[in-house]
Amino acid sequence: MKPPRCKNHRREDDELKGLSIFLCTVLSILFISGCGIQDNQGSKSSADWAYNFVVWNDDIYEILNEEIIPEEIDKEIGQVKQNSDFEGTYGNGFSNKYPVGTKLFKIKEVKTSEYIAMQTEEGIYIKAEDKGKYGGK
Repeated sequence: MKPPRCKNHRREDDELKGLSIFLCTVLSILFISGCGIQDNQGSKSSADWAYNFVVWNDDIYEILNEEIIPEEIDKEIGQVKQNSDFEGTYGNGFSNKYPVGTKLFKIKEVKTSEYIAMQTEEGIYIKAEDKGKYGGK
């Protein structure tokens, strides 16, 4: 049988229980809210675009896996001026795939509002399809 406790001991026990509940609640809130925090690096995602593209003349062109023969290439119309693999909003001359300096060309007898070509290496050209106005800068 336990000896009877005085009132002071009961009050201390109640205060410890209350403090324990308070600390558990605070720690739980901190743990749960901490799971959703991201640093600056985590706020950007790498390579999550729906497709590879280039922006030219305020339009976004999806880069297709379709080669064009050099005889179908017309005049140079621009080049890639900016490249990044981080999602964001960019302007004319941006590509999420090809490096700065990649040349863009008009295709003979094809409107640039339909397709353009990109020179990926010397003598190799691929088609890019106009998908409409780009929502960038």
